[in-house]
Formats: sequence, structure tokens, C-alpha cells
Amino acid sequence: MKRRQLLLRLFGLPLVGSLVYAAVSRSKNEYEPVLANSPISNLQNNFPEPSEGRLLRFAAIADTGVGSRDQYAVANAMFQTYQAQPFPLVLMAGDNIYPHGEISLVTTAFEQPYEPLLRRNVKFYAVLGNHDIIKSNNGLDQINYPLFNMRDRYYSFQQGVTDQESVEFFALDTNHNAAWDIQLAWLDQQLAQSTALWKIVFGHHPIYSSGRHGGKLDIEAKLAPIFAKHQVSIYLCGHDHGYERFMPIDGTTYIVNGGGGAPLYVFGKSNLTAVSSSQFSFMTFDVYRDKIITKAIATNGKVFDRAIITKPS
Repeated sequence: MKRRQLLLRLFGLPLVGSLVYAAVSRSKNEYEPVLANSPISNLQNNFPEPSEGRLLRFAAIADTGVGSRDQYAVANAMFQTYQAQPFPLVLMAGDNIYPHGEISLVTTAFEQPYEPLLRRNVKFYAVLGNHDIIKSNNGLDQINYPLFNMRDRYYSFQQGVTDQESVEFFALDTNHNAAWDIQLAWLDQQLAQSTALWKIVFGHHPIYSSGRHGGKLDIEAKLAPIFAKHQVSIYLCGHDHGYERFMPIDGTTYIVNGGGGAPLYVFGKSNLTAVSSSQFSFMTFDVYRDKIITKAIATNGKVFDRAIITKPS
């Protein structure tokens, strides 16, 4: 092993990442760590899955970039899942590099944990979280980093052979200093023009959440009406470190998927919560013409939440 690699590892844990992780964990005003084996809801939604006809498979993570043992556990589970059923892309819903978004830490926080996937040309599409804009030229360093595939602070991209069998993804900057008026006009126009079969939006901050930070009423007022107007199927986010899937709200399924490696938060429930859980995890999405099957997967590779998302009738 090269000297640099040896110095970066301490008992199997990246040294720089462990120092960042320890600093993050000690910040009582910002974090409320809980055990990774927190109890989860009993599942009543087992169902058979189609064996063919899938249009796309992708994965999603958020709140990842600490270089910790927990991040590696999630990354390893992702790779094991990939080996069984490959996916070409991963959505990253922000807080890609802790503690302050420094691009100098990208090797520890991103390239090393996901090296097995990157070597197989899996593409990661990121958005900016609140940590990502602190010491990164307001996020510009991450936008310019090629492996995050950010075309700008907000952008869209499409996957699929034809519009009738495609997914269009809309990536948002949900930070307090985002150019909200311009971004909302862009989103409204792009969603209106989209002829994709499925429309999925992802950003860092939750509109609804039972975690430590909770939902954002100001973001709800900005985004929820646009999602309902244009029949957005999924809004995927992080920020609260854990997992929560809501029952559809005005046709949109809202999912908090922040268990990517940063210290976990306690999660409660609301009357609209389908499942919530405080554990390290990631998600996969299997897209068909008539449905999307979502799975939340723990570090042991087991699925602890499944759901079928269909289009509003």
C-alpha cells in the first residue's frame, strides 16, 4: 500500500474522514446522532415485481460526504446492489462534502467511497446542500467538479430512448441564497415543456419531514404548487439524516433520503408519513411505463421499505 493511502487510513477508516466525522458528531447545535439500528415501522407492502419491461434503474443518496465508516458501509451496500442489478446513475441530494463543501476533500468524501461504482462508469448527478456552499466559492467549486455532473446551480437531464419511455430529472438549488425567482420560472417552464413519461425533482431541503430540521414552509409555498400543477411524481431530498417516505400529496410522493453517512437524526412521524426510519441507507428506483418501484436499502443490503408509485388517475 502506498504511503499516502496508509496515512489516510486508520483501522480501516479514512483518517481525514474520521476527523471530519468526529467534528460533525460533536456539534450538538446541528446534530442529534442516534443508533443505526433504530426501530423501523413494520412493512405491509410486499408485492411481486415485474421480471421485464423496466425502462430505467437508478439509485439515490444524500448527506454523504464525511468519509466515515458509515459512508463506506452505505457505499459498499450500493456496490453489492449494483453487482446484482446494475444502475447507470446515482442522484446526490446535497451535502456532498462535509464540513464546508471544500473541494480539496473530494477524494476522501467522494472518490474513494464510490470508487467501485465510478470505475464502472456510473454517473453521479449532484445538487448543492447547505454545507456545500460555505467554503466552496458559494458552491462554484463543486459545480465545476466534473464527476458531480452539475451543469449549473439548477439543471435538468433526461434518460430514455424516447419521450414516451423516459424519465426527466430536475435538479434544484434549495439553499437560502438561491436565485429563487429565476429558478422557479425556469422550473415551471421546463416542467410545462417536458414530454417525458415521468418527472422527478431532487434538491437538498425537505418540503415535508419529521426529522430534526423538519419541513420548510417557505420552500413548500414555492415548490408544491408547481409540482401539483405539472404532475411531478417524486420529490427526493436529504438534509434530515434518515429516511421518511410520505403518502402522495397532490399526486407527488415526497421522500427524505438523508441516511448516506452523516450522523443520524431522530425521526418521528406525521399523519402523512408512510414509513420513517433512522438508519444509514440509500435508495433504488425501478421505472416502468405504469409505475416506479422504490426501495430503501440498509447497509446490510436488506430492503426496509418498498413502495409502488403510479401516476394520478
